[in-house]
Amino acid sequence: MNKLNYNIKQRKRASTLLALATTEIEAASKLNESDLYRESVIHLYFGSYYISQAFMLDRLKGDKHKAVESQLHYKYGRSKEFPRIHVRSHSELHCLRNEISYHSAHSPEPTKIVRYLKNLEKYYKLAKKVIPEISYDDILLDIYNDNPMDIKDFSIDIYCPRTYKHHTRITVWFPPFYLNIFKCEKLAKYVKELLRKLKVKKCNEYVAGLNSKLDQYSDVHLLMFDIDSFDAEVEKTLKEMGGILLKSGRGFHFIGKEVIFGEREWRRKLRKTLHHKVLKNRIDKEHVEISLKRGYSTLRITASPLKTEPPRFFKEF
Repeated sequence: MNKLNYNIKQRKRASTLLALATTEIEAASKLNESDLYRESVIHLYFGSYYISQAFMLDRLKGDKHKAVESQLHYKYGRSKEFPRIHVRSHSELHCLRNEISYHSAHSPEPTKIVRYLKNLEKYYKLAKKVIPEISYDDILLDIYNDNPMDIKDFSIDIYCPRTYKHHTRITVWFPPFYLNIFKCEKLAKYVKELLRKLKVKKCNEYVAGLNSKLDQYSDVHLLMFDIDSFDAEVEKTLKEMGGILLKSGRGFHFIGKEVIFGEREWRRKLRKTLHHKVLKNRIDKEHVEISLKRGYSTLRITASPLKTEPPRFFKEF
């Protein structure tokens, strides 16, 4: 199946939907491990629901459950390229979810639920293969285009994701125009190969992280921090700040769009998050503290055996 031809708006929506799907798949997997198959059905269905929407953003009108199911059948039910098992599984999960939620008190057959989970994981892999998502390069280009006179450089660190311990750490700087030439992930791959040749221990576990500092020679920053949980209050607060929210495993990463001039001002704004009435109980305090000690923040952008899911675009404020 060929890559879908989505515009930037559709790619942003697809990235959000696939990020939601990862949460549902993870929840279903955990529930299956605990033999909570009835509870797993709800998450299995919503995982399929989000993925199916992502496949139909060029034609889907509305997000009602019946509409998503019927449009999935219309677009892919007879397709030779699209595995029909995913169309069938979506309908079966929709039916089973309605039965579990509204009609039946019985637990479903465990082997069937395990099979649905395996099919859903394959459905997600297909989506990742053919649905274009928003990349970090897209995000950085957006931020640069909003601040072309203020951003001199971007940088990424290659480091062990045991963030708060002493390990080998390499910083790579590049001016914004290089985003049109290479990908951040490609750059990270070559630097990791350098670490391997230097015989750095466990360098296969290393990840790339985007840094908050925007100039090699002066203190210019973006506000960046790690959020443990996301709800309506947090969303309202982040809207007031303006920026990009990425889903990273069970948590979230926030990258502000405002360019902050001067280390003192950056430190003041970062410390302020620790005392904010909404953020103070949801923000990763250790991440903020180590950022202040280091002199810049770093947020992971790639995966590794220790961090198996790369952060993905979730919302733009």
